[in-house]
Amino acid sequence: MANNRERKYLILLAMVVVGVILYLNISGNNQETVGPKQLYTLEKTGSGVVVDYSALTSRIHAAVDNGLTAANLSVQNVEETKREVPQQKVEGTIRWNARKILIMTDANPESVEQSIKPSLNGAGGEILGTQPDSYQGLAVVRIDVGVQDSLDGDPVTLITDHIYLAAKKPEALPVKPAGSGKMAIIIDDFGYSLEPIPLFAAISRPLTFSVLPYHLYSTEAASQALSSGHQVILHLPMEPLSTAEKMESSAITVDMSDENIQQVVTKAVQSIPGIVGVNNHQGSKATADRRVMRAALAVIKDNNLFFVDSRTSSQSVAYDISREMGLPTGENELFIDNSSSVDAIKAKLRVAAGIALKNGSVTVIGHARLNTAAAVREMIPEIEAMGVTLIFESQLVH
Repeated sequence: MANNRERKYLILLAMVVVGVILYLNISGNNQETVGPKQLYTLEKTGSGVVVDYSALTSRIHAAVDNGLTAANLSVQNVEETKREVPQQKVEGTIRWNARKILIMTDANPESVEQSIKPSLNGAGGEILGTQPDSYQGLAVVRIDVGVQDSLDGDPVTLITDHIYLAAKKPEALPVKPAGSGKMAIIIDDFGYSLEPIPLFAAISRPLTFSVLPYHLYSTEAASQALSSGHQVILHLPMEPLSTAEKMESSAITVDMSDENIQQVVTKAVQSIPGIVGVNNHQGSKATADRRVMRAALAVIKDNNLFFVDSRTSSQSVAYDISREMGLPTGENELFIDNSSSVDAIKAKLRVAAGIALKNGSVTVIGHARLNTAAAVREMIPEIEAMGVTLIFESQLVH
């Protein structure tokens, strides 16, 4: 009797085991399975197997962030991308997350490595190498962080973080003798994003930062500009002609009364610390209206500021009205970055330098974008070799 019960128990146990095995096999066709050492997961697809290191690389990102925070290193810019490359021996891909991190610091690379190593060890990452590099025109030291593994006997190295270390006070560009041409570069639209601010601030030549009011990074842009020796002006929003252009909520419009216009200008002037002048943001409609410009310029004059007509429209009367009212006045002669290509921006800067040499001076406008910062920095030696000196806009207004 006992033997029968034992046999039935064993048969039942065997059936349960077989059932579990079958379930796991069926489920395994659709669900991820864990790879060796928990480094990756496997995902079966119609085009092969995806070896996914995303979870691991996210842990490494967190470890890097913890190490940088512990060392009081301030991250200026982070670019994150999802990477996927083919496997070598089988159909399928390798997937992971990668980042580029810019840090402005005077700390040496060895101390930064020591700061992040303890966190990395616990997360499964390691420092793969350190070497000189460039980032958006800045000379930097690059620290590569990632993971080394093997798949089907082949070594796999994934770089999860490129950490770019740029000096807070970069080595000054070689000083050229003062030339016969003068160029003032105004950089518009600071305030929208953080990323371009340290790149322009690090350029060791005079730049005029034009900062929009009331944006998340407006005060930061003005603060970094002033602390690095650059000049700050207000980028005053004004009504454009085209309804397709997105207008700032604080823009001056032609249907405002003189009193309303002056209230708006007064608040905008007070919102940005350390300004010495004003230029218009958009404004192709407002700058063509003599009444509107007289009302706005009255406040600018009362605050002892200069005015630069951005010349967003050939119908603008802003320059003429400003001169009539006795303000120190300038005007934009060339937008340098209508194209976002670094080479195209460089070509525009060469044109600007030619104008400066021909006429004695030139005012140009670019925008707070990464490629514009790179192009300006890389062109400085060439501009100066042509005999053109970069100066602040305040030195050109008259």
